[in-house]
Amino acid sequence: MKIADTRRVEELLGDLAFPASKERIVEHAHAERPLSEEERALSSLPLGTYGSAAEVLRSLPIDPDPGRTPAEQAYQRRHHNKQGLAEHMRDTERPPVQDELRGDDTPHWHP
Repeated sequence: MKIADTRRVEELLGDLAFPASKERIVEHAHAERPLSEEERALSSLPLGTYGSAAEVLRSLPIDPDPGRTPAEQAYQRRHHNKQGLAEHMRDTERPPVQDELRGDDTPHWHP
């Protein structure tokens, strides 16, 4: 689950003693605000021990723009040109070798 606002998570973790394991963080969130958006976001943390609330916040999945519609999100994924974008998400031309391999008019070599 992605969360839009980390301020409420930061407030929630304000009285938690660190270092704390993921399990302890989720238990604390459940005791303070059961079944909340913050608890669900904290339950998506990677397993491990966190040294501070800031470290927890860096590990949370953040929604960069919660106001975007699903169509806008899809458009951004399709038209994203920054390096690091997954290859299957980029629009690419088919390599010429694929055209050569698909053509039946090329002679086949037989030993």
